[in-house]
Amino acid sequence: MSDRLDLAAALAAAYPELAEVGAAAPDPVYLLGGAVRDLILGRGRADIDLVVEGDPAALAAALGAEPVVSHSRFGTMKIDWNGEEIDLAAARRESYPRPGALPMVELGAPIRTDLARRDFTVNAMAIPLADPTELLDPYDGQ
Repeated sequence: MSDRLDLAAALAAAYPELAEVGAAAPDPVYLLGGAVRDLILGRGRADIDLVVEGDPAALAAALGAEPVVSHSRFGTMKIDWNGEEIDLAAARRESYPRPGALPMVELGAPIRTDLARRDFTVNAMAIPLADPTELLDPYDGQ
């Protein structure tokens, strides 16, 4: 799915509600992870994971959604929005004080920094909701 128009059409068909999320977002927001992978593979819907270059709580508030679960230390939350569970996370940097330790998290990173910390190249792909014709794929996960 390298054709950018096809990517936008696939996103609109599989996740029509994300147009509303993108319009309401006070900060840049991106779809990433398995949802992007499954769109590229033509599999349709997957769990919705969004990364915000800002405060996920501000996005939840803009959507009128309350967090179901929130982990402020990691800048993550799960919201119930119109009956849909959505995972929101702040774009972040991570460092580890020692092997096996929980990460030291610095919120407010740009999306490309956040993608660099992800475990697999397929999880390091993102689609900006403001411009769903663009696939961010800095590590060739596609």
